[in-house]
Amino acid sequence: MTMTLPARTADIEQARARLRPVDFPAPRVRLPNRLEPAALLSPATGLLLLFVALPAVLAFAIALFDWSPLSGQITFVGIDNYARVLTSPALLNALGNTLLYTLMTVPTSVAGGLLVAVGINALTRGQAIWRAIYFLPTAAVLVAMAAAWRWIFYPESGLFDHVFGGLIGRTGWLSSSDLALAGLAIVGNWQNIGYNAVIFLAGLTGVRKDLQEAALLDGAGAWHRFWHVSWPAIAPATVFTIVISTTSALRMFETAQVMTRGGPGENTTTLAHLLWQQGIRNVDFGSAAVTTVVLFLLCLLVTACQMRGFGTRLEKAGSR
Repeated sequence: MTMTLPARTADIEQARARLRPVDFPAPRVRLPNRLEPAALLSPATGLLLLFVALPAVLAFAIALFDWSPLSGQITFVGIDNYARVLTSPALLNALGNTLLYTLMTVPTSVAGGLLVAVGINALTRGQAIWRAIYFLPTAAVLVAMAAAWRWIFYPESGLFDHVFGGLIGRTGWLSSSDLALAGLAIVGNWQNIGYNAVIFLAGLTGVRKDLQEAALLDGAGAWHRFWHVSWPAIAPATVFTIVISTTSALRMFETAQVMTRGGPGENTTTLAHLLWQQGIRNVDFGSAAVTTVVLFLLCLLVTACQMRGFGTRLEKAGSR
């Protein structure tokens, strides 16, 4: 029996299809196991070196020179700038104000942020609204908010003196050498509590519900559930919040510049404000570079002490 032409044609097409080359995907280029993470981190590492490491190296280098940009003269003076600035009363005063401001803002803002976060997390409705309300101070422009707070602290006629002046028996906080730094600390706490609350809320959302339910079935009260279940789970968030709040307090500048301009006298002059005075107002880049080095080493030292003192322990508690 002979096959018809269409059948022969179909067989030929099938045979040609079998003989067509198969398009295999191009081989994927893979880097060695040690180079692949480095390649992924290279963009962030490059930006870190460009905007953090390089300015730090330049600050250390400029501190060794007497540089006057107005005259264009650059003279190598070695450690003379360090000897002059480190022994000056202005630096010691700014260092004391910075540390005191940090002590007045970091513990209260961290504790206040934690209380606000626990309260918002316990709500069944309106969490997003309250989260946005408390985060508004952080999202707002700090210079504009400092100007508003300056009006609030205005002597006698300001809202703070008008409402609380009679109760506490003290008015004119920003013009008082004893209360000016405390007034700046009030603004700092107001700004940082909302940011810390958002960080703690992010940590509380990661607390395992089954552990909470197990503790509730065992008869644990609200405090014991928080202390033994929630608190260890948000330990990494606590470490992050403390470190960020501390470095932010050590670098405080805008609030002091807008509200008090470092006064009265030098009672609110911080290291960052002293750096501005030396480098911008007095055009003394050598002294400003030394102050920058002091501020950089202070932030590094305080962060290292925090991580060594309780940071590692809290991190282990959060990963158990």
